[in-house]
Amino acid sequence: MTALSDRTATARTVDHTALRVSAERQRIASALHDEVSQLLFAMAGRARRAHELHSDDLAELRRTVATLNEQLQEAQDRLRGVIRDCGPAAAEDGIPATTQRNLDDFTDRTGVTAHLLLHGRPEHLPPSVERVALNCLRQALFNIERHAEASLVIVTLDYRPDRLRLVVQDDGCGLPAGFEPRAVPADGHHWGFTSMAEQVERLGGSVELRRVEEGGTQLRVQLPRPAGAR
Repeated sequence: MTALSDRTATARTVDHTALRVSAERQRIASALHDEVSQLLFAMAGRARRAHELHSDDLAELRRTVATLNEQLQEAQDRLRGVIRDCGPAAAEDGIPATTQRNLDDFTDRTGVTAHLLLHGRPEHLPPSVERVALNCLRQALFNIERHAEASLVIVTLDYRPDRLRLVVQDDGCGLPAGFEPRAVPADGHHWGFTSMAEQVERLGGSVELRRVEEGGTQLRVQLPRPAGAR
């Protein structure tokens, strides 16, 4: 058993079923908000405008439009409640759930085993921090799929008092000899590291990509946690 596999046996693993359920709840909430809620909002606005601008005093039409406006407003209020209930109630439903969904998709697509390890207590973080963390994860998985020839991937989310630490490690072939993460690619291999690093550093964080002694590659991302997020 490799050192990478040993760590999976000792670290706290995540309940995959619960995370997949949470991820699906988020997907539904997002779809309702992006598609249904916006449509209802536009319809309510159109109904209000028709009511306000109607000038020939057709009483029945005005009553109909008024009723439509009330019904649409009620539907919109109820939809907000559905979205609120489907949204992530606990911090575990945020980055950890989305990370697990990405790993499940990665495994289904590639056949490579992928595990999520969780350290510390998950807490809600600013959207910019969560977005960059997930962007880094997805770029790392893309690189592993294209270049690593790996059989195992371990992703660690470590919630510390002052920062979120994301580590993505594989047991593949490692980085090419003389690899410079920020160099312009000359062999057609685009690793996306420069864009990743710029996003992280813009938030005051740091990112490191290195070959590990036991074989494979490790991406280590650290993002600061604003005081208000603790």
